[in-house]
Amino acid sequence: MALDTARAVATLRGLTAKFDIGMEQASPFYPEVCTQVTSQGADEKYGFMGAMPGMREWLGDRQFQSLRAADYTLANKEYESSVKIEKNDIDDDRLSMYGPVLEQLGQEAAHHPDELLLSLITGGEAAACFDGQYFFDTDHAWGDSGTQSNDLTYAAASGTTPTEAEFLGAYHAARKAMLGFKNDQGKLYIRPTVRPLQKLILLVPPDLELVANQAINKQLVSSGETNIVLDKPTIVTLGGLTDATKFYLFNLGQSLKPFVFQARRPLARVMKGMDDREFKDVKFMTDARYNLGYLAWWNAVLTTFT
Repeated sequence: MALDTARAVATLRGLTAKFDIGMEQASPFYPEVCTQVTSQGADEKYGFMGAMPGMREWLGDRQFQSLRAADYTLANKEYESSVKIEKNDIDDDRLSMYGPVLEQLGQEAAHHPDELLLSLITGGEAAACFDGQYFFDTDHAWGDSGTQSNDLTYAAASGTTPTEAEFLGAYHAARKAMLGFKNDQGKLYIRPTVRPLQKLILLVPPDLELVANQAINKQLVSSGETNIVLDKPTIVTLGGLTDATKFYLFNLGQSLKPFVFQARRPLARVMKGMDDREFKDVKFMTDARYNLGYLAWWNAVLTTFT
């Protein structure tokens, strides 16, 4: 039985709603580790990454200080995804099969920034951030910071597969390094407080998932003593991480997160061709304009077991 025009239009609009449902059901990871910025042009320059001046005793005239300039520009990119629905399928009342397709399309669109984020994480040892160094590097130095490393190694007795004790030791070494990072004024990024690292994410590949959870979440160690884990992190397993020797520690408790999501134009979707008899199909199109980039390296530590 063929669909009448009014019913076909209503059904197609229902398919658009399926796309929206897919978007709403998605739970992308990138908002957790990205500072979100609204872009106003083709690109954005993150030129003032220097630390804000602290308070001082007011003696004499005010002392106005400039933020130390950086040179990091992130260009926006345009992304799209489109599908065609044959008009014969509309005529033959076969639209139900397209519902799951458009719902999946919505989920894919919502998770696309996660794909870009994964590339940033795994490529961080060879891609520069605002200070001109690789994001994960052994010699970050800016102003009065001194030389600092957020690219650590930790020896495992078996070579590259850590024991629970070794993983816990590597975690505490990463946490200690993070607590010691200094800004261009030579001051600690993370100020001394009762609980300085209250929101940590420990990102691990599937091969390290078991030992990470055993090391972090066990109440007792093998000797029977209490397992002390300072500032216990949330463990996230990311299937796209294929190097079984590496894990990442992210601090999300500061105003600047490790990465930036730069939004220029939000996701839009449109359906064309419903009333145009010149074409044999209906086109469902989505597009958006944004990009992801590196931001605060001091809130990220990479550890490699050797």
